[in-house]
Amino acid sequence: MSPSYRTPEEVNALHERIRFLEEALEANAYAMDVLASTTAIFGDTERNRSPELIIQNTVESIRRLLPAQDLAVYILDNDCSFNLVHQERPGALQPDLSETVEQLILDGQFSWALHQNHPVCLPSPVQGESVMLHVISTRTRIRGMFVARFRQSELQRYEMILSTLTMVLFNTAYALESADLFQIMDRRQKALQRITERQSRELLHHMSHDSLTNLPNRMLFSDRLSQAMERHSETTGVGHVALILLDLDNFKRTNDSLGHRAGDELIRKVAQDLSAVLDHARERSGRHLRTTLSRLGGDEFGILVEDTQGLEGVVRLVTDIVRKTATERQIFDHPVVSSVSCGIAVYPYDGEEADTLLGNADAAMYEAKQRGRNGFRFYTQDLNSRTFRHFELENELGQAIANDQLVLHYQPKVELATGRIIGAEALIRWQHPTLGLLPPSHFIELAEAMTLIEEIGEWVLKQVCKDLKSLGMNADSTSADSLLRVAINVSARQLRQPDLAGNFHRIIQQMGIPPRCIELELTETTIMDDPQGAVRVFQRLRQAGMSLAIDDFGTGHASLMQLKQLPADTLKIDRSFVKDLDQGEEHSQIVRAIVLMARTLGLDVIAEGVETPRQAEILQDLDCHTAQGYYFSRPVPFDDFQTLLRQGVELPAETA
Repeated sequence: MSPSYRTPEEVNALHERIRFLEEALEANAYAMDVLASTTAIFGDTERNRSPELIIQNTVESIRRLLPAQDLAVYILDNDCSFNLVHQERPGALQPDLSETVEQLILDGQFSWALHQNHPVCLPSPVQGESVMLHVISTRTRIRGMFVARFRQSELQRYEMILSTLTMVLFNTAYALESADLFQIMDRRQKALQRITERQSRELLHHMSHDSLTNLPNRMLFSDRLSQAMERHSETTGVGHVALILLDLDNFKRTNDSLGHRAGDELIRKVAQDLSAVLDHARERSGRHLRTTLSRLGGDEFGILVEDTQGLEGVVRLVTDIVRKTATERQIFDHPVVSSVSCGIAVYPYDGEEADTLLGNADAAMYEAKQRGRNGFRFYTQDLNSRTFRHFELENELGQAIANDQLVLHYQPKVELATGRIIGAEALIRWQHPTLGLLPPSHFIELAEAMTLIEEIGEWVLKQVCKDLKSLGMNADSTSADSLLRVAINVSARQLRQPDLAGNFHRIIQQMGIPPRCIELELTETTIMDDPQGAVRVFQRLRQAGMSLAIDDFGTGHASLMQLKQLPADTLKIDRSFVKDLDQGEEHSQIVRAIVLMARTLGLDVIAEGVETPRQAEILQDLDCHTAQGYYFSRPVPFDDFQTLLRQGVELPAETA
């Protein structure tokens, strides 16, 4: 037989072999092409962010490799559950591929295939078909499972390129890993961005708002004032821009007597009340009314009102503010009565710059305080000169002690039965170089605001000790009858000094004066602002040997129990109860009750403000033994008081 001769069977086998090789070559070419384009699974920098796109690109690559009847992709979620995310022909073939997978899971073969790094072919419920499973995983983490349904004859033809499938799914796993990492980074970046934006807003809010009341602060208020003035300048003749400055009357007394926490609470409540007043004003206006409420610092507030039609609207608003803030509030179980003083300046009449308008409104507010508080004043031209004078007075008061400008006047305390001088009250005066002799009402409140009251209080005590020493009072004096008792007023701010009793006792010892020659007077209102604190200070002062008197009694609503707890020596009946004693029997009942209560508690009683002989006579009848007032003597310089004592004058001589 010739070597070139082939039987038909051999020829057919050869053709079959050639066709197989051609198909294999073609499949290998597809495989090489797929391998060359596997980077498409990762996509570009935008597309690789989505797991859905990664699965889509993976499926497109696998279609070019394998002639599967149906294929599916399962992805492992954060709860370790496999979820079907893609299936080519759901429901088209029976049984459905997803049902086959469920059965493989129940049989445990699905779990077994997860741990294989190559394709796993398992029998299909359908004759002549196989199910192939291939894990989608990196070297450290399983990401999912690829499942395909094949005819066995077709699967055998593509056995040579199944390794390519492994590489494709390996890249898919890393692409999914990359997408997860990016999503984590993206979420963190967005979270960081949100945090940064929130913190920036909070920082901006903190810089522009008051931390106590959450109202705009001075910086933001000034900016809004400038903007309002600019808007109004562009629409001349439309509405007004009103600037209202206000602060709390006698706030320092509350702060000193109840403490800074109570002061802060009072400011918060006032801010709430002011906000409510402005809300009501906006509703009542029936149109757009721009208002800004700000805490400018301390107890000072600012209110900006735009688009008011006429000054009568401003007057109505400020009247509401004054009326509704003058009320009693409970501050940490203490009743506190507060009011406000307001100053008003209007653009463009009272200033064309923000600072000028603020300064003029402040001058008007100071004028409202000078006129008795709990009210308001509009700015006028002459207020600036008064404000400048107040500023000068502050500077001069700081030098008054150093320049020896403070002096003491003494008002005698008289025994009603004999007219004999048994003591005195020391009253401070300021001998101003140009304004003359100023009473304490002109500068004591200013001294408290400047925190000079402690220094002035010590100066008063030292000067009283010097004057007593010149009268022969010294630590060796033994006779109580020979000792003169001088009363000194103590303010609420002094009462809050950490060691008031120790400081006063040290001064008295250094000056060589018997402590019982000094009587300290505290007003009933001051004591009732902090009864427990007053008891502690009184006890220390008594231990140091000083006498104690409750001044202005009857004005502070002290209870009998509170009086019993105070280690006081004397009650001073307020002048408001004394002035009408000679006007009828009904006016003497209160004084009678005060004297009776004092005697019950073992306290001495002194009446102040006695101006007529009839008042003195009634006080004697009411069992009040001591008094002071213009009927006996006005406060006099020490030299005149010394003359009265040494001459043994009885006051008044004609009624002794």
